[in-house]
Amino acid sequence: MDNLLEKDLSATEFDDQAKTRALPARAQTVVVGAGVIGSSIAYHLAELGHKDVLLIERSSVASGTSWHAAGLVVRSRATHAMTKLSYYGIDAYRAIEKETGINVSLQQNGSLSLARTPGRLDELRYSHMVASHNGISSELVTPEQVAKLHPLATADGLLGGMHHAEDGHVNPGRAAMAFAKGAHTRGVTIREGVTVTGVQKVNGRITAVETDQGIVECENLVLAAGLWTRELAEKCGAMVPLYPAAHVHVTTDPIDGADVPLPVLRDLDGYLYVRGHNGSLVVGAFEPDGIPVDSRTLAKDFAFGEFDPDWEHFAAIKGFAEDRIPALKSANYSRFLNAPESFTPDASFCLGETAEVDGLWIAAGFNSQGIIYAPGAGRALAEWIVAGTPTTDVSAVDVQRFSKYQSNRPYLHERTKEGLGRLYAMHWPFLQPYTARNIRRSPLHDRVDAAGAVFGELVGYERANWFAPAGTKREYEYSYQRQNWFEHSAAEHKAAREAVAIFDLSTFTKVEVAGPDALKVIQSVTTSNMDVKIGRVVYTLMLNKGGGIELDGTITRLAEDRFLVVTPTAAQTKTLAMLRRAARGHAAATFDASAGLATIGIMGPNSRELLSRISPADFSTENQPWGTAREIEVGNGSALCLRVSFVGELGYELYPTADMAVSIYDSVIEAGEGLGLRRAGYHALDSLRVEKGYRHLGHDIGPIDDPYQASLAFAVNLKKGDFVGRSAIEGKQNPDRRQVFIKLDNPEPLFVHDESILLDGKIIGHVTSGSYGHTIGGACGLGNIPADVPAGSNFIVDCAGVLTPATISDVPFYDPENRRLKA
Repeated sequence: MDNLLEKDLSATEFDDQAKTRALPARAQTVVVGAGVIGSSIAYHLAELGHKDVLLIERSSVASGTSWHAAGLVVRSRATHAMTKLSYYGIDAYRAIEKETGINVSLQQNGSLSLARTPGRLDELRYSHMVASHNGISSELVTPEQVAKLHPLATADGLLGGMHHAEDGHVNPGRAAMAFAKGAHTRGVTIREGVTVTGVQKVNGRITAVETDQGIVECENLVLAAGLWTRELAEKCGAMVPLYPAAHVHVTTDPIDGADVPLPVLRDLDGYLYVRGHNGSLVVGAFEPDGIPVDSRTLAKDFAFGEFDPDWEHFAAIKGFAEDRIPALKSANYSRFLNAPESFTPDASFCLGETAEVDGLWIAAGFNSQGIIYAPGAGRALAEWIVAGTPTTDVSAVDVQRFSKYQSNRPYLHERTKEGLGRLYAMHWPFLQPYTARNIRRSPLHDRVDAAGAVFGELVGYERANWFAPAGTKREYEYSYQRQNWFEHSAAEHKAAREAVAIFDLSTFTKVEVAGPDALKVIQSVTTSNMDVKIGRVVYTLMLNKGGGIELDGTITRLAEDRFLVVTPTAAQTKTLAMLRRAARGHAAATFDASAGLATIGIMGPNSRELLSRISPADFSTENQPWGTAREIEVGNGSALCLRVSFVGELGYELYPTADMAVSIYDSVIEAGEGLGLRRAGYHALDSLRVEKGYRHLGHDIGPIDDPYQASLAFAVNLKKGDFVGRSAIEGKQNPDRRQVFIKLDNPEPLFVHDESILLDGKIIGHVTSGSYGHTIGGACGLGNIPADVPAGSNFIVDCAGVLTPATISDVPFYDPENRRLKA
């Protein structure tokens, strides 16, 4: 069976009381949404022995989005973390068919991704590298090979392609049904025709779900309701930033030559895919001008609904498809499927427990990749719920990565116009979104803008990534090689190393914890001892109960009962969640000061002299040593001054209130005359921190990396008492892997992402983050390798097919003894 679009699916096929039997009064876990995602979660919970599960569906199994998906499945994705979530899918679909007897029509005819441009070919080379690293069958092919692999396709205008022999497609509706049946067989209760109307909470935790058929008490509530998840989460008091858009695929009448196994063809530069279907072809689009759909405009019973055909909107994609497969020019199209799917602001899905409500879990916003990720995401979330901590790297999909503001409907509507096409758009290094911009701005935005800043966007914030000199275009020219900002950022980097640079770091997350129990709260969630003198600044980690790193940052003790926590920009939601949960039941309060305080970074050997020109304070090491903070008079105002540095030089961070930020910033600029002061952006900050070996949360460290694996033992104090994750890391001081510092011996290549590290011809690890070390004269980064492999100069890094000699060190390549930092 390979009926692509099935609307007659229901759990009554294997449970004749799925629509009629009353709801149980209680279930340990309630999963809302019986599409392929929710059914997979329920199945994997039961597989783990967590059988007290109720799976409820407003309509019937596979309704909503699952039934009309194209059913594409793949092994590999662009990164190692995402590949770990996708790889399992094909095996899972094969296994669930065997287990349940439901034919999911898994056909592994392979896939063929095409490149029309040099940039796209570079992208495919990196994808091929990641696939090969993970043992996935992958081959870069010539245009001539493309025509042989797909006889209906023409190679005109192509530079090459990538062939994955194990990829293919399934029947999406039957796949959802198979997981639902497997879950039911393993003890999960399934009820169809049940609408969620609300929830009950006690002390911020889910205790029950309210439905039109009664109340069900529960400990966990999982929202896997597709495009309706945002509204359901809002009812629960949580923000989930996803928004629907119309997704189109059309089906032809039978075509000569399409009745044989054909690989799924992805003409990425044409924004289209083509798959075979019973002797016909299905052509789908991920066009760059998507059509957002407000879910509130959909009928209440919209379950197997469709929108009217829009041939005019589809015309450009149809033309590209006919150019690639000439047989389509004379084909008759018998089916135009136009239906909604949900998309997120960064084109990655949402998984995990919400920041706002304990016990409320999300699995939604799959950006038209739900069939690919359903098995892996379902398993990952089930393990997370059971273990209470992630078991795989979910940093890129953690629902808490977003700011609450990104759930704003107008923002999402605008971003979704771009979001639909992001799947097939070029995934350039440092690619910036072009929709829904200028939403969040620092107090210094106008000043850095006037100085030539070229902005990037992160969680809705505009941040100065680099500065364009006068007469230079203020825009990115993307490439997998050195981009147009490379030399400008190098000059900013050099200023921080040799003179002084000023950074607007105001988007940093800043949370104050205050009250009689503030120390107790802070101690309970940090690995370092925070019972320090007033004015001390301590770098620390915050772990999950499995010992993985959820956050890193600095904490300053402002008073006996006040602490300032500073973490990365993208960690605002998670930081607030962890601190507020820790403070619950204690005499301590948390306050989000992120918007109330600006952050001005003054970094470099001349930073002390510069501040001395605008402040009466004594900045000598004797009066303010490294790792200390104090209030100072500066310019015409005052600010908290931290002597810390994320660039590895003598430096200071000023934290004025937002109302004084511009005045103080102007004073710094004026005082920098003659000292070599230069404005610098986040690209320079990144290259500087990589040279110094500082970690980047979400890349170098994350929820499955413990402090010892991350080579951050110095940030752990087991003598301080108990803290979250302590029991999990005790006795693990000798890990199986460690984090090291890597430098390419050839000064020309660049690190992009996830490059493989080889020793004696064998892959032993990969690069976790990297940039260009302008001071040390080559690309450098951090990476993970086995603990027993010694450092040295006998390593090779696979830079997307270019095997490059590299040196690995256990100490940073720049200032390993911190002499400059503590000067």
